[in-house]
Amino acid sequence: MDDRTERIRADLQALSGVAHRYAGTEGEREMLQQVRSRLPAGARSRIEGFVAYTSPALVVGAHAAALLVSGLVAMRWPLLSALLCGLSLASLVAEGTGRYSVLRRVLPKAASYNLVWRPTAPPVEEGDEASLGTVVIAVPLDIPRWRPERPRWPKRPMFVLFVTGVVMTSVVTLRALAEPWGRPTQGMYAGSLAILAAAVGLGIFAHRRATGLHEDASGPAALLDLGRRIVEQPIAGLDVWCVFTGCAYAYQNGMHAFLAMRGGRLRKPLLVLAMDEPGRGELHAVVSEGPLWRQHHRPTGPALVERLRWAGLDLRSTDTAQITNARAAMLWGHRALALAGGGGVTTAEDTIRAVDVAEAIVRLYADDLRRVPALPESLRHLLPTPAAEEVAEDPPTPTAELEAAG
Repeated sequence: MDDRTERIRADLQALSGVAHRYAGTEGEREMLQQVRSRLPAGARSRIEGFVAYTSPALVVGAHAAALLVSGLVAMRWPLLSALLCGLSLASLVAEGTGRYSVLRRVLPKAASYNLVWRPTAPPVEEGDEASLGTVVIAVPLDIPRWRPERPRWPKRPMFVLFVTGVVMTSVVTLRALAEPWGRPTQGMYAGSLAILAAAVGLGIFAHRRATGLHEDASGPAALLDLGRRIVEQPIAGLDVWCVFTGCAYAYQNGMHAFLAMRGGRLRKPLLVLAMDEPGRGELHAVVSEGPLWRQHHRPTGPALVERLRWAGLDLRSTDTAQITNARAAMLWGHRALALAGGGGVTTAEDTIRAVDVAEAIVRLYADDLRRVPALPESLRHLLPTPAAEEVAEDPPTPTAELEAAG
């Protein structure tokens, strides 16, 4: 066994021993300190605090409860029921796409923290032309409150709730228009109520802290090893940031906070590479994700994965209902890619393979950036003017992050 494998195995053993690392808890803060203590000697790191929301299951359950109550109101006031169902459905869509949240404005909040580390300091001041671009590598410090290993429901259960809300809204709207309820309509109404009641119960159950959950630490262990390798072999022309994000499984508030604070000052182009439990079995490249429907990442990350496939590496692309830090970057208009494990037991060997793949992607990205100044003269007319480029680099701020920052 080589020294690198031994070191990763030691990191996995030490970090996975930190229990109950839920967003905004003492366990998450203890994990942050444990990771910081394992950074290389002399590493320049910074702890950055932000406001965190801690329970996505509670928000989804609350929407199901709102639709359920709104549907029951139809027995007495169908017009009011149709209005309430429509409002609840609109709020659910905004929540599922990550663009806006009504409930999170009034839900309890907690303090959470990011650990930000730059493996190599830039040779000149930030913003100088010596840096061609930036890569932000992000891993979660927290764990989800509840996650069944083998879910028995459809791939996107939030979409099932959305369809149920659409059916409920349509049925009560017909009732409000004085249309008689036949047996099919009554069946859809009763079925919708049953699904919504089940979703409320599931939200209450999932909000609890899970016991006996495999508390994976392959993400922080992988990023520690990748950072050490970048220190030993710096990547010329690339500014690298390693971000251990808090509240990553609860709305990715840590990634939103980092981009809100530093995103406008990072050298463009910017690529966010998220690693989500990369040491759990076969590694996958997540190119689209989202709890409600697919939200595709910008093509830079998937294109880098395709280059690895051309070289002979078998790295599958996947779509998932889980949410990673890459989705937060996507909402800010940045290029993103997520690497996620396929499930199973975490091993040092799988973690090392994930680090090798992540390092290859980062170095390929740096190579691409170095080729940009050599663009043939015949194609230079395609480049935007500096004024247009400056406008293009400032994407609209997501409303969800404004709430998190407040």
